[in-house]
Amino acid sequence: MFILRFDFRLKPDSSATMGDLYDAALDMCEWGERNGAITAMFSEHHTSPDGYLPSPIIMAAAAAARTEKLTFNVGALLLLMYDPIKLAEDIAVLDHLSNGRVGYTLGLGYREEEYEMFGVDKRYRGKEIEERIIALRHALSGEPFEWRGRTIHVQPKPVTVGGPVIAYGGGSKAAAERAARLGMMFFPQTTDPKMAVFYDQEAERVGNPPGLTMGPAKGSPTTVFVAENLDKGWEQYGPYMLHDAVSYRGWMGEDNNSASLSQASSIDELRDENGPYRVVTPKQAIELIHKYQRLSLQPLCGGVPPDLAWSSLSLIEKEVLPFSS
Repeated sequence: MFILRFDFRLKPDSSATMGDLYDAALDMCEWGERNGAITAMFSEHHTSPDGYLPSPIIMAAAAAARTEKLTFNVGALLLLMYDPIKLAEDIAVLDHLSNGRVGYTLGLGYREEEYEMFGVDKRYRGKEIEERIIALRHALSGEPFEWRGRTIHVQPKPVTVGGPVIAYGGGSKAAAERAARLGMMFFPQTTDPKMAVFYDQEAERVGNPPGLTMGPAKGSPTTVFVAENLDKGWEQYGPYMLHDAVSYRGWMGEDNNSASLSQASSIDELRDENGPYRVVTPKQAIELIHKYQRLSLQPLCGGVPPDLAWSSLSLIEKEVLPFSS
């Protein structure tokens, strides 16, 4: 009925420390497992002034060690910032550690600072990521293969037969076609139905199965907090959600098609938008679950102090989940 997502942005004036957020996220993954979370996600970006998570595989490993059944998704995993062979080794080890509970959604990235930091030539990024995807998948097969003049044999072989699920994400026609051409599941960041059309057309053209696209539902919020009093809730959570919204818009641009993009520049605008960022009552949260089949929770959004974040999760546990089935 709900998913958890963590990216560890830390608003400069938050009373929390990065260590507080990391510790709380692991506790929240345990909470999510106890309360029937669908999955927990760890996102990735680099050289962000507010500390956005640069090492999601480490967080996924820590969370997997604290849970027994909860599944995780690392996404978007920015493959161009990794050596695909070493990445395959890390993924294989985590597959054993988690008993196959971690999947991955690869992304091309879009920030110039990240390309520069890792020496990526943007002109060739499409060709380069396709080569690295092919190498990564070969490496995770557990069988020897040739890559760039070298014989590669990654061990141990993943415990998951065929390797962990590795999907592709993005918001462009090129991303949809790349996923289809490579036979990967596609998770568009947009509600645009044309993404599925682009995917299916390319899949059928190259002889791969169509229909492997799963995107966000139109109108579904992507960051939800629950409060008894909405005015107080917006006063408490609003500054952190606004930091998140403004930061993302600064990266993505005003015209990005992401379902999580907000145009708000103030807390009042964020509230009036009634868009991806919302504070709702328990009753409204139940209505969202009935309408969209899930709540998308980002409990530490923007560096929300853990005690405040737990107050929302506690309401969800006591006043939402028991009445939402």
